[in-house]
Amino acid sequence: MHAPTILRLFLVYRVAVGVVVKGCVADEDCSLNGVCVRSLGKCRCDPGWKSDDCGQLDLQPATRWTGYNYTNFTLPDFYSTKGNSSWGGNIIQDRHDRKLFHLIIDQFARGCGLSGWRPFSTVVRAESRTGPTGPYHYVEELLGTFRHNAKIIWSPADKKYLMYTIGIETDTPDTCKLYKWANNVSVSSAPDIRGPWKPSKRVLNATNPTPWPLWTHDNPTSEIVLGVEDNFIYHADSFGGPYNLIKSMPWNTSDYSDHWSEDPFLWRDKRGNWHILCHWMIDIAERHEKYPRVGGHLFSRSLTGNWTFKLQAAYNTTVYFTDGGKTDYYRRERPRLYFSDNGELTPLYLINGVQEFSSSASYTLIQPIGHRAKLYESDLGF
Repeated sequence: MHAPTILRLFLVYRVAVGVVVKGCVADEDCSLNGVCVRSLGKCRCDPGWKSDDCGQLDLQPATRWTGYNYTNFTLPDFYSTKGNSSWGGNIIQDRHDRKLFHLIIDQFARGCGLSGWRPFSTVVRAESRTGPTGPYHYVEELLGTFRHNAKIIWSPADKKYLMYTIGIETDTPDTCKLYKWANNVSVSSAPDIRGPWKPSKRVLNATNPTPWPLWTHDNPTSEIVLGVEDNFIYHADSFGGPYNLIKSMPWNTSDYSDHWSEDPFLWRDKRGNWHILCHWMIDIAERHEKYPRVGGHLFSRSLTGNWTFKLQAAYNTTVYFTDGGKTDYYRRERPRLYFSDNGELTPLYLINGVQEFSSSASYTLIQPIGHRAKLYESDLGF
């Protein structure tokens, strides 16, 4: 009899005699964010993850006014008073200066804010010389209206940055207003994070792109996988496409279902397993509220294999701060992770777009994950 079978019988026996035990028998029981110590029936979580099934991010207190918050900035030509509201971003460490960090952000032009995201969203670059949490300071606009939902990766095969966005090139309207246009995914490339960026090329009719290169040292391929909304996964031989669908989830992904999600962030971990962190909209479905359960986590041993969505929160809308206070946010969406660069792919920071109660402004929050974040900053000299 195999060891996992024996352990399952042991756990059933313990429940039968009145001792309720929820143990693991395989790494899937640990959300593929750790390993199952079968002799104990317990998960040993990887750094950055916690809980009995390693399904929660080990978030640490954030520092106020880090990240990117320009909501108090305004100019005479702004149409509204929401400042330079933003909605999440990607942390990029400079390839030539390890103590310089870039944040590529969705920022809304003319003070129109999140409610005017389409067509007022632009993609801007900010910099921090005080560490990966910032605060970040605006440097330049990379892509004008309308470009949104920017995701940036480095392609080792192409030796270029790849920026995936949704949107079209259009003139900025003369008043804050939300337009309804069909979504599509485009990709642009540049040899340096500062550019020059090539014109965006449309590659897919979809939204919420999340790319990941399949390149490894053992297989230096130019292949790209691309996740989109509803956690569909596409594959292309190179970033220019064409992109072909290779995986759709078996559950109901329609609006107001218990699996309803958006804003996927796809990655492959150090063991070769695949994960998606997403904005889980369970409280909208159940209570018509945007809080508190917002972080969803999916995992699979292979891209085209069986994916698991445990329907439990990987994080919520409450953020604790280093000053001892906390903020319960109205919205916390657009999750991205920044990983260690030592081959372990340890999640070090969670980046979100956030909006407070009784405010129409939004900004980009960066929260440390686990204790490796401080070690990472210390090693850099911060």
